[in-house]
Amino acid sequence: MTVTEPPGWWKPKPAAHHTILPPEIWLSIFHLATTVPQALDTDFRDPFELPSPSSSKQVGRSVYDSLVTKRYLVRVCKDWYQLASRFLYREVVIGRGRTLVSLRSTLLESQRRAEEALAGGDEVRSLGWYTLRFELATRTCTSLEDMSPLSELLELIDIFRCLPNLQILIVIPAERYYPPWPVSVLSSLGSHCGQSLRVIRWCRHPCPSASEWTRLLRTTPNLRVLRFPTYHDHIQIGGLKLGTALPQLASIERSSRTQHFLQTTSTDRIFPSLQHLSISASRPPMFLLTPYGSQLTCVTITALRDDRALHRITDSCPNLHKMVICLQVPDRLPGHLPNITHLGLRFDMMNVSKHTAEGVFLGLTTMDAPNLEVLRFLDRVLLDRVRERQPKVFNWAVELLSECRYRIEDCNGVAIDPRFGEDALGHV
Repeated sequence: MTVTEPPGWWKPKPAAHHTILPPEIWLSIFHLATTVPQALDTDFRDPFELPSPSSSKQVGRSVYDSLVTKRYLVRVCKDWYQLASRFLYREVVIGRGRTLVSLRSTLLESQRRAEEALAGGDEVRSLGWYTLRFELATRTCTSLEDMSPLSELLELIDIFRCLPNLQILIVIPAERYYPPWPVSVLSSLGSHCGQSLRVIRWCRHPCPSASEWTRLLRTTPNLRVLRFPTYHDHIQIGGLKLGTALPQLASIERSSRTQHFLQTTSTDRIFPSLQHLSISASRPPMFLLTPYGSQLTCVTITALRDDRALHRITDSCPNLHKMVICLQVPDRLPGHLPNITHLGLRFDMMNVSKHTAEGVFLGLTTMDAPNLEVLRFLDRVLLDRVRERQPKVFNWAVELLSECRYRIEDCNGVAIDPRFGEDALGHV
């Protein structure tokens, strides 16, 4: 030791003390890092609330991105696996049919361990206990030699048995043919998940028959949102024979015309809370509009061809004040909306020409809507593209629309007319 070296310099320094975060803090961190807005919504959302609700496609993409984050979290260490697994299985998305096989094995094994722990006096939740959203979005059929599309679907019997708290079921169209769900699968869904289900969005063909829908819906008394596929809806919904009501059902999506009324063994209306329909104006479902029109406050029009069918809808709904119209032909705007106070527009198009944009803006100035207060472009397809790529047309439109007495907003609720002010609420 030299004279310049202080005594004890070779002794190791004490390790710094790091406070270990309690599990509750980590759970909050994982929740904030993986939560997707609207992914677990179980109620009908007002399309005019702010911030504006995202489309189902946008939510689906966000859920998928969140799953990637969750997979990384559970791989960090054993402790994170134990804490983050509940978030990994909170939303389940099946992108390949063969995934159903591994999911079934994982859920059954987790449930077996939870039951063994419970028998030993420990309260341990299975992974399926945390699942709230199940999305079957298979792009292709299985490539496994010992599996078929039907055998894939049969895996759902045990999967649903492991999901006692499932609230949202979404069935998305596949690229290849899938057979109808076997009755045993639907029975398992109703028996084990029926009481907890709040949302069913069935977008795939083939779908259950009317009798199968009837049996399934009898097990879902707390259902709030129900969607049928676009085509042949009258075959399913028109033939329902529900013996009991769905007291909380607030929204029916994509229902179409039928000559048959809903058949029920009760004289009371079976949808006492119904407030929203998503329908085609060319095929208005009078079997729903006639008994429930007076309680509807919002309607989404998925296809609009002329005003005659639209008049049938508005005439049947005296308390209808909010309407959303999805336009495939952008300049085909309604001519007369007597009671509507809030009108939302969505556009289904790839490109917006100058002629198209001018037709839309001119149509807004000629629309007869004496009670209209707010018109909102609910997506960015038209307004943002015109603003960015055709600024002269946009400036012309702002000047033209200044003659309208109602407020015109973009998807963020911001007025495009300066006279309404610059903030989202219209305050100067």
